[in-house]
Amino acid sequence: MTSGASGSADRRGKIAIVGGIRPCGPGDEPPWSEEAGARAASEIGAALAKAGYDLIVYSSAEKFVERDVVGGYLSVEPVRAGSIHVRPPYVGPSIDFPHAPEHSDVFVVRHEAGTDWEIAYYRSLREADGVVLLGGGRTTLITAMVATAFDIPVAPVAAFGGGARKAWVTLGRNENSATPEEISTFGAAWRTGSAESVVAALTGQGERHRSLETQRKTAQRRIAYRANAGLVLGALLLVAGLATIPLVYAGDGNASLTLIGLIAGSLLTATAGAITRTAVDRGDGWGRAAVLGMSAGAIAVLLFISAQLATSPDLLSGPDARRLLFFVLSVGFIAGFTFDAVYAKVRQQDALHGAGLQAVLPDGQEHSGDR
Repeated sequence: MTSGASGSADRRGKIAIVGGIRPCGPGDEPPWSEEAGARAASEIGAALAKAGYDLIVYSSAEKFVERDVVGGYLSVEPVRAGSIHVRPPYVGPSIDFPHAPEHSDVFVVRHEAGTDWEIAYYRSLREADGVVLLGGGRTTLITAMVATAFDIPVAPVAAFGGGARKAWVTLGRNENSATPEEISTFGAAWRTGSAESVVAALTGQGERHRSLETQRKTAQRRIAYRANAGLVLGALLLVAGLATIPLVYAGDGNASLTLIGLIAGSLLTATAGAITRTAVDRGDGWGRAAVLGMSAGAIAVLLFISAQLATSPDLLSGPDARRLLFFVLSVGFIAGFTFDAVYAKVRQQDALHGAGLQAVLPDGQEHSGDR
């Protein structure tokens, strides 16, 4: 697989070419000639062909660099069919590239709707795996900003001024995927071998982008897996908690079994609620949430039961104790699902003055100074 491949054996990376070697404004007297810029563009085209990349171009007009880049690209044999993707508007820029008649199978023309060259260009960036900027003006500079915003590797060749040089300056000031060595390569004076260095730097950016994208997708899959595992575990704990209802009723009023069912069932449903909530919200981290939810459920259930015992001291030893299961399991799940709210309430000053605790304490003991 060539270095221009973008991660799969059947798809080659596409590099968009933008720019123009010409004075960019009144009084602009560049230290380079248009002939030197044309040679540099041709060398870049040849280097991209050797690296195994496809091209995305827009116009064969002499004022744009695509004409010379395509010429250099076609000079490297063999030329792969369908490797030059032309994206012009329906009418406007010329697409009669040199040597096109001899390489008719190489060019794939797809007209974009409308007559605005810039619209056609910006739309095409969605399919680009990298962008080479050479000279140019405002559109070239904007292209660099768009490419950077969408994490598309960009190679602004600063040696021929224009928008590409401004883009290079911006690239060096902002944090991006280009290393300091690659930024230095883009800003160096043009000499023999510069084209290969620029393409190698662009390839390095692309490899890092693909590596980061792979890591991001792997992390997303891991989070999704943990979320699904958490939901399954939460469901199993909820079923186990609900299973205490028939177990307790099968005990024929055994007080010890009823008490065990109340405690175990509430803790199971509280843990299920915490895991379910965390798995839905964040995907992972539900191990810590399980402990917090179980503790919050235990606190809430104890306060609930204490309030019932205050009015019915013999409740747990009587037949009505089994009916508490339906309430306790619900309270446990809700407390576990909203464990952060439970802990926030506990932190408040009046948390210890809840109805359940007040009912358990003898009259006047809560505020008594007696020991």
